[in-house]
Amino acid sequence: MTVTAKRWNEENTVEHPIIEWLVTPELGWRFENQAEVNEHYRTDEVEVLLLPILRQTLKDLNPGVITDDARAEVIVTKLRGIRDNAEWIKWMRNEETYKFSSDENAQPIRLMDYDDLGNNDFLTTNQFWVDGGDHRIRTDVLLFVNGIPLMNIEAKTTARDWHNDWTEGAKQCGRYLRQAGQLYHSNVFCVAVNEITLRYGVPGVKFHHWQTWRSPNPHSHIEFDNELMAGIYGLCDRGNLLDLLGHFVVFDQEQGQRIKKVARWQQFWGANELVKRAVDLDKPRGWRRGLVWHTQGSGKSLTMLFAALKMWFHSALGQPTIIIVVDRDQLEDQISGQFFRTNTENCCVTTSREDLLAKLREGYRGIIVTIMQKFQPGDFQVDRRNVIVLVDEAHRTQEGDLGNAMRYVLKEASLFGFTGTPIELDDRNTPRAFGRELSTDDTGVTTFERYLEPRYSITDSIRDGATLRLMWEPSPRDWKLWGDELDAKFEAAFAHLPEGEREQLKKESAVIDVMVKLPQRITDIATEVADHFVKHVRPNRFKAMLVCYNKETVALYKTALDELLGSEASIAIFSDVNMRDENVPQMVKDLNIGKETRAKMIREFKKLPSNKTEDQDREEERWRRAEIIIVCDMLLTGFDAPIVQTMYLDKGLKNHTLLQAIARVNRPYNELKKEGVIRDFWGVFSHLNEALRYDKSELGEVAFPLRVVREEFKLHMETVLDMLEDYERGGSHSQLMRILAFFNKNEPVRDKFENGYAKIRQLYELLEPDDFLIPHRADYVWLSKLYMVYRKKFYPLDKFETSPEDGAKTRELIREHIDVDQIKQEFPTYVLDENYLTKLDDIDPDSKALDIEAMLAAELKIRVDEDPQAEALSEKLKRIIDAKRNAALAGVALISALEELAGEVVDLINEGKKPVGESIAHVAREINPSITGELATDIATAIIAEAEMHCFPNWHLKSDVKQALFLGITTVLVQQSKDANLHMPATGFAERAMRLLEKTRYVGMADDGSSS
Repeated sequence: MTVTAKRWNEENTVEHPIIEWLVTPELGWRFENQAEVNEHYRTDEVEVLLLPILRQTLKDLNPGVITDDARAEVIVTKLRGIRDNAEWIKWMRNEETYKFSSDENAQPIRLMDYDDLGNNDFLTTNQFWVDGGDHRIRTDVLLFVNGIPLMNIEAKTTARDWHNDWTEGAKQCGRYLRQAGQLYHSNVFCVAVNEITLRYGVPGVKFHHWQTWRSPNPHSHIEFDNELMAGIYGLCDRGNLLDLLGHFVVFDQEQGQRIKKVARWQQFWGANELVKRAVDLDKPRGWRRGLVWHTQGSGKSLTMLFAALKMWFHSALGQPTIIIVVDRDQLEDQISGQFFRTNTENCCVTTSREDLLAKLREGYRGIIVTIMQKFQPGDFQVDRRNVIVLVDEAHRTQEGDLGNAMRYVLKEASLFGFTGTPIELDDRNTPRAFGRELSTDDTGVTTFERYLEPRYSITDSIRDGATLRLMWEPSPRDWKLWGDELDAKFEAAFAHLPEGEREQLKKESAVIDVMVKLPQRITDIATEVADHFVKHVRPNRFKAMLVCYNKETVALYKTALDELLGSEASIAIFSDVNMRDENVPQMVKDLNIGKETRAKMIREFKKLPSNKTEDQDREEERWRRAEIIIVCDMLLTGFDAPIVQTMYLDKGLKNHTLLQAIARVNRPYNELKKEGVIRDFWGVFSHLNEALRYDKSELGEVAFPLRVVREEFKLHMETVLDMLEDYERGGSHSQLMRILAFFNKNEPVRDKFENGYAKIRQLYELLEPDDFLIPHRADYVWLSKLYMVYRKKFYPLDKFETSPEDGAKTRELIREHIDVDQIKQEFPTYVLDENYLTKLDDIDPDSKALDIEAMLAAELKIRVDEDPQAEALSEKLKRIIDAKRNAALAGVALISALEELAGEVVDLINEGKKPVGESIAHVAREINPSITGELATDIATAIIAEAEMHCFPNWHLKSDVKQALFLGITTVLVQQSKDANLHMPATGFAERAMRLLEKTRYVGMADDGSSS
């Protein structure tokens, strides 16, 4: 492969290795550098498709359909007009047809060959420029299949900037989406990396949606723990990438918006293992089975969706019947809704047992969503092997006669179970029902596979950021009802009654039914819920869930919370009530609502209310304004509401029901939600070993006591303060500047401070208000002020004011204790222009060095991907910083080097603002100060005249034109101004003039000479 030499230096520690891995025989990509790609495949920088490759591919993959260049051009023109990513993906999945003439039938068009990788062209390049109109951007590594850009890898290295991490690459992808959107019309996903970390995601989405790809399969020699290599080998494997494109991208609808979802690594490999087993139709049914354990909240239903879609399109299954079995109407609606929202074809929901049996008798081909209760013993049998059953919540649905009935009816079907929780210690039925039959010994005992790999545990999910860790805390009010505590609480609550009356009360009602409805208990717990919610949850605009014992306690808590927070603050959700049943309390009947309204309430509760005045009277706004959802049984499974951060638990849940319920608060939501919180009133978490009968080595840590957060806060606070123990904790300009100068000379300490404060702030948002924080509050105020000044000085181009990402409680603390206007006045930020250095004349050397370095780093960070000349200046800044780190450059010499570089950067900025002739004249006098301004202008005019004859639109992409222009400029310099000595190669003047013409995209006569 040919690469530009200056790109492969000691600092390019990410991009170069990635390309080297891509071109290995294992991954099999071919590499052409930017110049070669421009020369061979591009006529301008607006077009991102490599049209010659695409045209040839269309002819190669569509023989008999695209029979000549004209037909290929018709399809190319069609593709160039597509702006919608979902439409592009349909074309790339070969799902589209085209009718070339009125007397022909519409013909399927193939853009990819999914069966034979060798029939596709896999090209990677780097430093690929894209002209978005107002902006010109440069990608790091771009991967094309058949001339279509599918993946953009943005590589950031900490060698260039101590603070660069993968999020910088993700931000860059979001910026490219805004500035040159055509780059991502056909994009499958983007990748952001530094030396050790890799994340992939959809450009423009929040960081918590970017995922880790853990598996390098099928490249088994790559270690799973090497995150960068595992991700590149796993995602960029040619077969994996086409598989992801073909089967593992869906477009869902959430809160009225279309959301693109790309499979996580465990979904990809889990679904593929299911498909592999299902297509093995020659094997007995016992071999075509498996139990998928993907922990609650990690996307188990999407794994089912991906598996079903791939099975449906698999030729070996011959249009199969795929039956999705759930155990509740609610989940039936949820799963089917996801299939319909993702435009899954051939999907239906059975309306009754008779409807299900009719479809099976008729040999229906497609996806059927049904519930277990629609199978009954004695029904007829389906003996086709291309029937696949995917059973959700397998630990429940396999039990009893209904599970046996299903297996009887579908006697030859492949059978796969899904569970969000591991198998309980005493559960022998679930592996027997779904586990692959591995062997049978001489006594007839069969050994079953426990889980299909990859299993995905709570620990795995938290590690990957697919779910959040859960923190629990017991209520300080002693109303626990777990186990022996129930009787003790009963005796204490009714101690005023004679013993005979107490025993009579026990006989008339179960003790627990009496205690959960005890008025004082309801009042105390509702008061605590309201107080905790207002202080801890509401400030950052999260919502909460209150889990109650039964429908009557739901009604009791709703009444109590209405008095404390107002009627709109909460909604009560439970299943249908028999309105004629006299045993149902009237207050429960009053809260009963129809199925359709209930579904709407649940859907709207997940959203934040509108801020628009005209929206406030809309019915859905009432449900959106609700902040606490009160439930007893409904919504403990299948309720996916990332906005819910806190669960108030007043029900004695156990085992899989407990694990499923608490997972309602483990979904990532935004940059502030780093944990889910459980406030335990029942005492469940104080007896967790009794509540959960699982193999601890499989289950891992389910939740952590909130005291862990307090310990972490204290540890991080001590660590950061210890780094600053030699400095006064004052707030004056001089005191703060001494610390900032210390950071500027010690990047590792600076890095620890930045990361440490971010962690402290996150934990503060979770804990506040908490008496534990009282002795730490003054230190936190000081650190917050230091951090604000730090951000202002080291990131001068970033927004200075606080934002929602800083947390409502920290923002309130800043408003109370920190004078933001004073910070702006004492620590000003100046625009980098001709007067920039003059404005810094009166400040001390350390502060001056810090200001110049930070401003140069911020300015070049943006320009390095937009202007090739900025690359050299960025390298120069890096050398200065390295010399500073190694104590080879300090004091006056350091400032002098930074000032010189600042002048060069100012010139670079001004180049883009001046007519190109003025910039060329400026460079002429810079190289040879002895020439007059008039001569410099004459030289520039002569060069522009020469450029008029060469610079047609997009001339810079053609090497022969650039060579001719360079020769023409050199000739002009020799013939017309030889005495200026600018023609000598050592001066580099001709190259710089060329760069200026290229940078401004100068166009000559073709543009009527109007470019300047």
